[in-house]
Amino acid sequence: MGIEAAPGVRERLGAALFAPVDRASLVAWRVLFGLLMTIAVARFFAYGWIEEHYLAPRVLFPFAGLEWIRPWPGVGMYVHFVLMGLGALGIAFGVAYRLSALTFVLTFTYAHLIDRTYYLNHYYFISLVGLVMVVLPLDRKGPVPAWWLWLLRAQVGLVYVFGGVAKLKRDWLVHAQPLKIWLSASTDLPVLGRFFELPWAPHAFSIAGAVFDLGVVPALLWRRTRGPAFVAVVTFHVITRLLFPIGMFPWVMISGALLFFPPDWPRRLGAWLRRLPASLTPPTALPAFRASWTGPVLAAVFLGVQVLLPLRHLLYPGDVMWTEEGFRFSWNVMLMEKDGMAEFRVSEPATGQWWVVSPGRYLAPYQVKMMATQPDMLLTFAHYLARDFAERGHPGVEVRVNAFASLNGRPRQRLVDPTVDLARVSPWDSVSAWVLPFQDVEPP
Repeated sequence: MGIEAAPGVRERLGAALFAPVDRASLVAWRVLFGLLMTIAVARFFAYGWIEEHYLAPRVLFPFAGLEWIRPWPGVGMYVHFVLMGLGALGIAFGVAYRLSALTFVLTFTYAHLIDRTYYLNHYYFISLVGLVMVVLPLDRKGPVPAWWLWLLRAQVGLVYVFGGVAKLKRDWLVHAQPLKIWLSASTDLPVLGRFFELPWAPHAFSIAGAVFDLGVVPALLWRRTRGPAFVAVVTFHVITRLLFPIGMFPWVMISGALLFFPPDWPRRLGAWLRRLPASLTPPTALPAFRASWTGPVLAAVFLGVQVLLPLRHLLYPGDVMWTEEGFRFSWNVMLMEKDGMAEFRVSEPATGQWWVVSPGRYLAPYQVKMMATQPDMLLTFAHYLARDFAERGHPGVEVRVNAFASLNGRPRQRLVDPTVDLARVSPWDSVSAWVLPFQDVEPP
C-alpha cells in the first residue's frame, strides 16, 4: 500500500491563505469604517478646523520632500473635504466603491501631510487602511479568500503590538510617566476621577496599558479569550476617549477588533435579531480560490515595511523621544508629554544687525506649542525666517534658537545647540549635529 506524501509548507500555507471565508465581517467593517470617516469629515466642518488648520496659518510645516503638498486656494480646501466625505459615504454604502475608496484615501492623506503640526498616529493608520481598502474589492458579493481578512487583522494588530513594545521603557513602566501627569489633570472626571488621585493609580494604569497592548491581539485570536478581550478593547478605548481628545480613533479600533471574530458574525447577529439584511444572505457554497500568490506577497511586503519603519530610530543616535528622529509613523502612542519654549535670534553678518523673533508673531498658538519641542519643526521655522528676512531685504542672515524642553515632567533643559546657524542646516541632515544630548534625570 502506497504512502501519500504529507503536504509541504507551501501547500499548507496556500490552503490557509486561499481558503474561502464568509465576506460578512468585511462588509460590516467596510460600512462601519465608511460611516466613522464620514463623521470625522463632518467634524472638520463643524469645528472650523479646515480654516484653522489649513487656511488661517501664515506658516506651515510640511514633511521633508513633500513641500509641494499645499492647501488649495480659495474654497479649494472645502471642496477637498467635500470629496473626502463623499468618498467615505461611497465606502460605507458600496457606491462606486473602488473610486470612492481611492478618492477618500488620496484626499485624506493629502490633507494630513500638509502640516506636521497635526500629525497623529491614527491619521497614519487610516491612510494605511484606506490603501488596503482600495486594493481589496470589498463591495463584491460571495466569499473572499482568507488572506483578505488576515491582512486587515494584521493591520489592526500592528498598532497594538508596536504600541505595547514602545511602552517597554523606564519612564512608562517605572515612573508611570506621562500617565502621572495626564491623570493628575483629569481628577474631575466623573466616577474615575477620584481614583486618579490615588498614588498607585498611574502605575497601575501604566502596567495595565502595556499588558493590554501586548496581549490583546493574541487574546482576540484565541476563541476562548476573544469575548473578554473584546470587552477589554471597548473599556480601554472608551476610557482613553474620555481622557484624551483623539477623535474617532477609539471607535475605529473597536470596529477593527470585530474583524477577529468569526467571519460570519454579522449573519449570526442578524439571525439573533431576526433582521438579517438581504445583502448578507449566506452563500450556498464557498468555492475554492485560484492560488495566485501575487496578492499575499504584496501584502507581506506592505506589512513588512510597517514592521521596519518603527525600528528605524535604532539607526539614529540619541533618545528618540528627545530628538524625535524616527518617532513618527512608528506607533509611538501615548509615550510622552513634552513642553517647551523657543526664541529665535536672526543676525546679519554683513551689517552686524540682529533681531530677536518670538514665534508667536508668525504662528498660531498650537503651532508654537508643537514646534517648541520638535527639532525638525524648529529647523523648518528657522528656514522660513531666513526666507522671510531675505524677502525683506536682508539676504544671508543667520538663524539661531534658544530652545528648552521638558520630557515627562523633568526640568527643562536646552534642546538645540544655540551656536548652530540653522539656516545652513539641511532638513536631510541628522539632528545629532545640532540637537543637544538628552540629560536623563529622574522625573519628579
